[in-house]
Amino acid sequence: MAEDESNSESSGQEPVSGQGDASAVDSQAANKKRLESSYYSIISRTTADGRLFVNQDSEIFPDRECPAFASGVAGTQAYEAKDRRQTGEQFALLCDWRAMPRVTHIGSYKAIKSPHLMTLHDAGIVEWPADRSQKFAFIFDKPLGRKIIDAPDAPPYRISEDKIIPVLVEPMIRLLAEFRNVEFVHRAINAENIYMTGAEGAERVVLGECLSTAPSLRQSPLYETIARGAAQPSGRGPGMLVDDLYALGVCVAMVARGMNLLQGKSPRDLIHEKIEHGSYAMIIGKERIPGGLSEFLRGVLSDDPDQRWGIDSALSWLDGQRLSPKQPRVTLKAARPITFHGGKFWDLRSLAQMFSENVSEAADEIEKEQFDVWLKRNFDDKGLEARFGRMWDKEKEASRERLVSCVCMAMDPLGPVRYKGLSIFPEGFGTALSGAVSTGVETQPYGEMIQQQLFNVWISQSFDDVPDAAGLLSTLEKCRSALVQKMPGYGLERVLYMLNVEAPCMSPMFKNHFVLSVRGVLLALEDVSGSPNDTVLDRHIAAFISVREPKMIDPYFGYVNSQNRGQQVIGIISVLAAIQRRFSAPPVPGLCKWLISLTAPMIDLYNDRDLRQVMTKKVNALQGTGNLTALLDLVDDTNLIRNDAQRFAYARQEYAALVAEKNHIQSLLAKRQYVGAATGRQVAMLVSCALGAMIVAGYLLLRAMRVL
Repeated sequence: MAEDESNSESSGQEPVSGQGDASAVDSQAANKKRLESSYYSIISRTTADGRLFVNQDSEIFPDRECPAFASGVAGTQAYEAKDRRQTGEQFALLCDWRAMPRVTHIGSYKAIKSPHLMTLHDAGIVEWPADRSQKFAFIFDKPLGRKIIDAPDAPPYRISEDKIIPVLVEPMIRLLAEFRNVEFVHRAINAENIYMTGAEGAERVVLGECLSTAPSLRQSPLYETIARGAAQPSGRGPGMLVDDLYALGVCVAMVARGMNLLQGKSPRDLIHEKIEHGSYAMIIGKERIPGGLSEFLRGVLSDDPDQRWGIDSALSWLDGQRLSPKQPRVTLKAARPITFHGGKFWDLRSLAQMFSENVSEAADEIEKEQFDVWLKRNFDDKGLEARFGRMWDKEKEASRERLVSCVCMAMDPLGPVRYKGLSIFPEGFGTALSGAVSTGVETQPYGEMIQQQLFNVWISQSFDDVPDAAGLLSTLEKCRSALVQKMPGYGLERVLYMLNVEAPCMSPMFKNHFVLSVRGVLLALEDVSGSPNDTVLDRHIAAFISVREPKMIDPYFGYVNSQNRGQQVIGIISVLAAIQRRFSAPPVPGLCKWLISLTAPMIDLYNDRDLRQVMTKKVNALQGTGNLTALLDLVDDTNLIRNDAQRFAYARQEYAALVAEKNHIQSLLAKRQYVGAATGRQVAMLVSCALGAMIVAGYLLLRAMRVL
């Protein structure tokens, strides 16, 4: 879709030479700018004849959809694409900001050179012609094969027993070892994201992409450990390689059994069955699994975090070492069940899950003396006893929601923090909050989780087992401090951007934009300047800039948050001018015009009426230039402001003197009959003295003359 020059600049697109009318393309390229981000460089363009490119050579075909390659999360779509530098076929994944694509991991993903991972060629922001909204595009090689599972209810791809390890297991373990070398975690390993390419009998496994959505956002609880599966998808956190190994084990088990374990089961059913029977028993069932493969599955599917295989154990197993998994710790089971919500519960993990889903009834049950008695009689566990002891001491007077949350944490210390229908791990809170904001869900419970320090309680229970627990606690405390401050730039918006580095700016003004950098904020504001309002830097924009580039806004917060509208406008222009200078952004004439329309209160800060008229003319003369620094220099001229203030102070002093003189005269006029009496007496006295002196002098002169 052809674009005019101003719109192209505001969307951050830059055309590059390609096939077609070379002169037209070169002309467009000369007038468009490159959008730089702290995470990646983007060059995208739309040619005059409507062709859509990402970077130099990757073309997307908007009329050729490929639904088989779309993840189905948050409106992610797939279309045919072509990279002229490559042979074979490519496709493009288009993501909007609700999917929270992992843009900060693009470099790590590209660094993995393996034939068993879907190859990424290009990535960038494009303006999608269908709705003229910005989307993030990934250009991948198209895998020429079929998925292990083509649909949620389809049977898995059949691989003979003697080929499962060399064709599927070994290449995937070697690939995960490469992930470790670049500190990368996939978190989207599932049977619908693994392809078997090549002819039958000579298959090659290819793992699908994981960048188009946040970690684990597309994962069924089947592919998650019991603990992470209990959390909401957006709140599971980035996870670790052992989680990828676990997901791989589930895929291998389904291929070995020839059974789709997702068929006919809801996420809740899957979680319940895993808790009831354990992961290995639930996934393997009573099937006979070849000895070597059974050892691998027992290792990676262990529910005991201390016994679950990591990548080193899996590599050792591939090299022929026998690593018979130790017996996992036995899940604590009650001698007698507790009846709750119409069911009987023998273990604490299942009870914690049910408590979190029925808070009011759970609070009633907890407040009964029988619950404490049941715990003490049925579970001889010192750790459990210590957790409940600390919890009872601190939470006696807590609200019912907090009490139930803390009881669930005491019963299931490895599970997520459960509160008011939310189930989130501390490291997944940023993604969960981003998801809530992007979908318009009520965010107050998220703020309460931070304010009530529920994550601190969770960390304190497992401090030694949480990576960088001290750093995480410090970050959470900063978030709590940010919530206390209500001014723009703080609050829950700041928490969102502090805890989720992938989050784009979620300002309502940018609903059709994909803003991942502070420079992008300036260009997006230019794009929306055609529909101006009185708010330029809303709470989201202020918080986004402050977290991503604090030097651009923090020095001006006093102005931006001032109650004086004129000072506010000066602060806003100062921030945007600083961004334009820092990132060498192009002129933004639309934004400049928008800001000029808001300068009346700012010009009214000047005291000299003639100066205000002159300033109004000078400011209006800057319309169309797009130079925010020039606008700032004009309206925030320190010398001019100081001189105006000094002249005003002198004028006030002069005015005060004149008023005092006026008041004095008026007071005299109020006593009109006495006006001049005192002065007249003084004048008469002086005249009399003068006349007397003259008479005496004349007399003496006459006497002197007679004597002579």
